[in-house]
Order: sequence, then structure tokens, then C-alpha cells
Amino acid sequence: MLIAETMAGTLPPYRVSLDREDIRRFADAIGATEAVHRDAGTAREAGYRDVVAPPTYLFGVDLDRGGVFRLLAEAGADPASCLHVEQEFSHLSPACAGDTLVFSPRFEMPPLPARGATQFVARHTVVDRADGTPVAVLRQLVAVRTGGETGGETGGAA
Repeated sequence: MLIAETMAGTLPPYRVSLDREDIRRFADAIGATEAVHRDAGTAREAGYRDVVAPPTYLFGVDLDRGGVFRLLAEAGADPASCLHVEQEFSHLSPACAGDTLVFSPRFEMPPLPARGATQFVARHTVVDRADGTPVAVLRQLVAVRTGGETGGETGGAA
């Protein structure tokens, strides 16, 4: 069975309260120098409720708090053999410090078939504020190297 088949399905939603200092550290780590990611006054002057998270911040939260690598390991993948292939996101409203966000993830069958010892896993996460306001839709594709042949296009046993 393919790892994606094992993982496919909806996961329990989880809540995260965004912290101003966490947003600042993330902005520093990725080189996002805009003041709206660091200074609440500047962010408010620019029309935000508080310090605004850089666009990729929500992916970091989902990887960490959503237990992606733990779930891959539980499905039989070695997290050290997993490679990030792509990510896509649609931002519907800004995520700011002080927001409580609800992440609703699910794993889906990927758009790519297994190729030799490489399988693919797709994750789709809807992010809303606690009041139901849509914030973002996150999609990511991960390549998983397995120990043996998968049967190529037909997706035989791993």
C-alpha cells in the first residue's frame, strides 16, 4: 500500500494563537525585513490589527503544530527521507499576532504517481480564524523515499 493511501483522510482540527515574538523570529529567519512583521504600531498604521505574519509563516506552523513528520513516521515513512517538493497557498485575509487560528488539515492522494522508490504525499489545510473568517488555504507536496520499488506508475506495494 502507498503511504499516501495510508494517510489519506481528514485530521482533527487544531487551534493556534499567534504570538508577536514568534512572528518576529520567523520574519528574521526568512529575511522578511518589512516593519509590519516586527512593529505593532507600524502594522496598525498600515491597516493591520497587529504584527502581520509573513505569507509562509502558516506553513511553518502547520509543519510544527500539525505533526506532519510524526504522521509521516506513523505511516511508515522515514522523516529524514522526506523532501519538500512544492507548496502553494491562497491568502484570504491577513494572519496577525493575537489571532486564534483553526487549522483543518487533510492528507489527499497526490497528483503524481509513485516513481520507483519515490512516493508522494499531498496535504491540504484550511486555516480560519476562531470566528470562522477564512484566512488561508495551504497545499503542499512531499516526496517520500522508500526502501524498495513501488511498481512505478501502477503504484504496487512498497
